[in-house]
Amino acid sequence: MKSQILVTLFSMIVSCWPVAHLGAATQGEATSRPVINEPPKATDLTVAILDFDTTAPGNPDLGKQISEALTAELTGDNGFVLVDRSSLARTLQENELNLTGLVNTEKATKIGRLVGAKILITGKVFPLDKQLFFTAKLIGTETSLVEGVLVKGDRDGNLGEMLLQLSEKVSKRLHESGPHLVAQEETLGDPIPALKKALAGKMLPKVAVRIEESHIGLAPDLHFDPAAQTEIVMLLKEAGFVVFIGTEREAADAGVKYVIQGKAFSEFAARIATLVNCTARLEVNIVDRKNGEVVYSDRVTTRAIDLAENTAGKTALQKAGRAVGVQILHAFSQILPPSAVRPSTP
Repeated sequence: MKSQILVTLFSMIVSCWPVAHLGAATQGEATSRPVINEPPKATDLTVAILDFDTTAPGNPDLGKQISEALTAELTGDNGFVLVDRSSLARTLQENELNLTGLVNTEKATKIGRLVGAKILITGKVFPLDKQLFFTAKLIGTETSLVEGVLVKGDRDGNLGEMLLQLSEKVSKRLHESGPHLVAQEETLGDPIPALKKALAGKMLPKVAVRIEESHIGLAPDLHFDPAAQTEIVMLLKEAGFVVFIGTEREAADAGVKYVIQGKAFSEFAARIATLVNCTARLEVNIVDRKNGEVVYSDRVTTRAIDLAENTAGKTALQKAGRAVGVQILHAFSQILPPSAVRPSTP
């Protein structure tokens, strides 16, 4: 069935475009068709295919036709789902982004954010001497990692067979390298309920949180904006801790036993069209306030993208705060002694 669709889509190319000299243009365009018929599974990778770029003279629709045929060939492969091409085109047009295959990795991040794709496939077709080259790039929209695929053949060869080879290679590369192109997410669900359960029978001390945070970017950071600290405080309070923020003297007067202290910064990384990419770094120690003993240390690097630089930086710090906050709760579940009073069972 896929091969029939492929042949149908390419019949107009072969009939209207003499490959011996890359001649006349086709009349009309291939019809866009929806390819997502059901919600993707948790393990599926969402893929968007942009129109390929072509330097071959005489057929301005060749790039679109190749992308349509590639979409038809890849539809139904297990392990990934394709973004509906009509929805993709509409979204990109509404955001004034062209559909050419000449997409760099920076712009791929923006497109992925707009259409919900983890992997973007772009490509180019061009003649060189007596050969015709089909190239495709698989771009991780969150990581900017790239995998390349190349097919070449005689300039007067069978275009359908070359495209079929390209489709097979792209499909194989998606299965082999797709998981490595996307950002790794938590796959075990929300860990907080299990950590709250582990802490339910512990003696929860008063804790203080002091995270020095700053932003390094195009605009100077003029004030303290504790995004990572806020996230850590929220997690601690959700788990039942009494959290204190203040000076060392005030912490002593309040009976604080542990101080979570550290430094964090977010930094401008790149501008991606109208979006800004920021990276954040957070380092913390849990210190016994009375004797200065460090009972736990951790560090993490995260990143985030947003329309505004400060918001992107705050989001990256928030993600860092959550990642470290989860580990802090786990550390407390290991080092805190059991409570003398057994918690009531609901």
